[in-house]
Amino acid sequence: MENGPINDKERYQRRKKKLREFYAADPDKPTPEELEWSTPILNSLKETAKRYEELEPIAAGGEKRILRALDKRLKRCVAMAHPIKTDTPDDFEQFLREAQLTANLIHPNIVPIYNMGIGKSDTPFFTMELVPGDSLKDIILNLKNGDASYKTQYPLETLLGIFNKVCDAVAYAHSCKVLHLDIKPDNIRVGQFGEVLLCDWGLAHVGLDNNSDGKPETSGLDGEVLNDMTLSGTMKGTPGFMAPEQISGDNKTPKTDIYALGAILYSILTYELPVEGKHTKELLKNTQHGKVIHPRIRRPSRPAPSSLTAVAMKALATSPENRYAGVRELQQDINRYQMGYPTEAEHAGIYTRMILLTQRHRKLSFWLITFMALLAIVMSINLSIIHSEKQTSETNFSLYKEQHEKAARINNELATLSYHAQDVRSYVSAKEMIPVTQQLLDRDDIDYETRLSILAEKARMHFMLQQFNAATSTMEQMPNLGKTETARLKLSRQYAEIKPNDGALLPAEDFARLLSNDAAVNRDLSIFLFFHYTRRAPRIIPEEHINVVAVMLSRLNELDLETIPDLKLTRRPEGYHLNLSHTPYSAYLVTVPLVNRQNILRQLELYSLDISHTPISLTRELRQLKLKELRMVGVSMEPLSMLPWRLQGLGLERLIIGKGEYPDSVIQKIRSKGIEVVEEEYER
Repeated sequence: MENGPINDKERYQRRKKKLREFYAADPDKPTPEELEWSTPILNSLKETAKRYEELEPIAAGGEKRILRALDKRLKRCVAMAHPIKTDTPDDFEQFLREAQLTANLIHPNIVPIYNMGIGKSDTPFFTMELVPGDSLKDIILNLKNGDASYKTQYPLETLLGIFNKVCDAVAYAHSCKVLHLDIKPDNIRVGQFGEVLLCDWGLAHVGLDNNSDGKPETSGLDGEVLNDMTLSGTMKGTPGFMAPEQISGDNKTPKTDIYALGAILYSILTYELPVEGKHTKELLKNTQHGKVIHPRIRRPSRPAPSSLTAVAMKALATSPENRYAGVRELQQDINRYQMGYPTEAEHAGIYTRMILLTQRHRKLSFWLITFMALLAIVMSINLSIIHSEKQTSETNFSLYKEQHEKAARINNELATLSYHAQDVRSYVSAKEMIPVTQQLLDRDDIDYETRLSILAEKARMHFMLQQFNAATSTMEQMPNLGKTETARLKLSRQYAEIKPNDGALLPAEDFARLLSNDAAVNRDLSIFLFFHYTRRAPRIIPEEHINVVAVMLSRLNELDLETIPDLKLTRRPEGYHLNLSHTPYSAYLVTVPLVNRQNILRQLELYSLDISHTPISLTRELRQLKLKELRMVGVSMEPLSMLPWRLQGLGLERLIIGKGEYPDSVIQKIRSKGIEVVEEEYER
């Protein structure tokens, strides 16, 4: 427009135009200034010359699709992400939040972001490292399907290495006050050369810190910009890997990610999700109620190491307070397992610790056993020589006395050597070991700490043999008793009054109460108490023995013992019947270290047994029983190939199962063993 005076007509036209623009404005539509303020990341990008050539799609999810693209500047292939939702600038902004947040998490196990910008059709994109290989989800699926090449390439130790690297990435993110909130196998990429990358930070949340000094953030992790404020109070994540508090919309903490890590460890061990559900709503409900299926029940044919199942179950605790305090504590337990030590989560007993000690020192254990064998041979040879010399020197008393002292000295030295050479002492031979411990205590050259250790062992063995007077006397020689020993001393004094004779046994009712005392008797000690009791009892009456069985079942299945469970044992004309239906017992075999496995139910002399609707799943748990009738409706036994022979070994005449529970081929094999099979209808 040329400069000059403005006449009334031009002034009128300008005012008219302004009024039209004012009345034509949409009040709900943001102004360019408002749009620029609400989308700072989007508006920080400028259109540049075409740098990328899109090649082919790789994957697509709910929020973005991934393409393989060629970076023409750097002459390399990258992974390019485009948003799925493109309706509003807020959709673009949410997409770019993930890129900016991930770019500020610099760690070897977090996918690096290379670039972001505006592409064709004014659609934003970002590029990241392209990792050839599989997702952890693909690896687990192939292992579940029995792919031989994947089994060779991904043994448990390799999978734990992958898991450890994921934990490293999450621990680093937590140190930056970032929660991932969508950790799952599908978001973990495993390269061909050991690369492990945690991807998809679209649901991540940045902790908001108030800077007291007023200085601006320099790390790029600005929670005011990067957090999606529309997620507040809503449920976002993947069912099966979401923590209960994530489903209910409660406050999310680093322990929310620890739950997801526990679910990944569970999937590595079982190839399944921790909870079951016919549909998503049921799956989420079971998660909130903490209905996590124990890994050994989930996959009985391929039982996972108990150390790792304990770690997974602790990380999957319903209440965040019962989970690991942090990712590093979870990793430390995994490292303990890999180094052959018991994990903190499993609360390992003495038997487990002894086995792990032997496995950690295989060579030392081999040489120790070899040494003990040679020692036994030398002892036999020496005793043989002494016996021969004794016979030939009967006429010479002095020579006989000299040889007798020599034999006593050798026996004493061998006993001392035998006691100290065993890292693993068997309480099976407690009766024979007690004189050895006393022989050692009679020596003058034993230091104070060793004497206390021997006294503790001697007291424990007296207690196992129900020698309560001797146990009391031994423990009273020990200063500064611990909490467990104090409870055991109190119990020994109490039962010494009930049974003054150390050579006798407690009545079954009192013995059951003794076994159920959690303060003084742990699971390992209860096994040896039970072993020696059943070994020495002259006659076991099933009606009296049932309480002992009830306590041992709870001990063996690691259930809480507030009171002695009430088992339904009845006597029928044909014999005893035990009803265990709808009980939580899945294990009946107690392992006695260095001896054998003993079935807890064997002494009940059962004619019939009902184990319907119980979690028992292994046929081996029925070993050593002699039954005529077995009812197991709603029970899935494995392995199926062993079931007909196992039932035949019971002496079974009649079997009752649920209709349709077992293949016809298996039922025919059972009938071919002369066993009547009854299929019973029931509501599942």
